Amino acid sequence: MKLWFNIVLSALLSYSCSSQNNTKNTEQKSDIKHSLIELKKYEQSLKRETVMSKEKAVEYADKCLDIAHQYPKTKEAPQMMNKAHIVLSSVGLYQRSVIIADSIILMYPMYEKRAMVLESLASSYDIFIVPRNKEKVKHYYEMLLMESKILDQSKRESIENRLKFIDLPFEKYILKQRKE
Repeated sequence: MKLWFNIVLSALLSYSCSSQNNTKNTEQKSDIKHSLIELKKYEQSLKRETVMSKEKAVEYADKCLDIAHQYPKTKEAPQMMNKAHIVLSSVGLYQRSVIIADSIILMYPMYEKRAMVLESLASSYDIFIVPRNKEKVKHYYEMLLMESKILDQSKRESIENRLKFIDLPFEKYILKQRKE
């Protein structure tokens, strides 16, 4: 009798937990849809401005990051982080931008735009971050070469060439390329 009671109790608890998970997933999908709709409205209001200020960029990035942090296991999370990374970079907030991009690389190894994020990180550390961090430039370009099987040949050769002259600052590298 006691064994039978334990079996029934286990079955009921299992059903209850799966039912709660399904309800939680449905609520979460509804909540994230609402958050994305609100973000879209905010994006529409930003389109009326001719130039985005740093303050507005930070505000927008924060909204994107809030969604990513509230729903970290959704496919939208790395997308929201990527939006934040791009908008912060576009207004010259490179330090913040690379921190977010690096988080995408660490937290979402299967993110569909990973190659783009790796390339952005490498070029940011090569061109915009002062002082230049050649170790990080090398690290991200090597990751990109190793991970990207579908990288087109000219891009691959360009990155490999950059790695050959990694000791040169970007401006000197460009000048060297023009001479050759």
